[in-house]
Amino acid sequence: MGLGSRLRGEFPRGWWSSARWWVTGIRELALSTAAAVATVVFVGEMVRAVRHRDEPRILARLAGTFEGYVSGLLVNGAGLGVLGTMEIENDPPVVLMVLLTGWCLTNIGVSAVVFVAVAQSRIRRPAAWAELDFVERHAPKYGRPPETIEEYRALQLQEYTSGA
Repeated sequence: MGLGSRLRGEFPRGWWSSARWWVTGIRELALSTAAAVATVVFVGEMVRAVRHRDEPRILARLAGTFEGYVSGLLVNGAGLGVLGTMEIENDPPVVLMVLLTGWCLTNIGVSAVVFVAVAQSRIRRPAAWAELDFVERHAPKYGRPPETIEEYRALQLQEYTSGA
């Protein structure tokens, strides 16, 4: 898939005046940011990931992107490092340190559970994930009609898997 196809997929004709394009982009950005900074908001998604750990279609549609959960692990791990440094360098209030440490550990726990559930599913069901990845990569977005063979195939797979 060349750069032109990728750009055409992400920036279809008239994207600047498409409300659907803007709303989708802002929603994805907000969910990824929330997954990185306040992962604890997604406890329901964590429970859903554990319940449906053998169903790739459901795992692929979790709120917040997989990258958001991974960044949640990294950001909150770095936050624990900062808190440790603050404890060594300064003498911050104990209540503040306990609250912030609990916040970071809770976020790390939620992110880690989702990460493990998705990673385990990807290892156990690689064919199903390959199909989902193909559809995600090639399916036309924002209501744009298919233009290439891959886009038609992805659209057919998407309709087949959503109907099954």
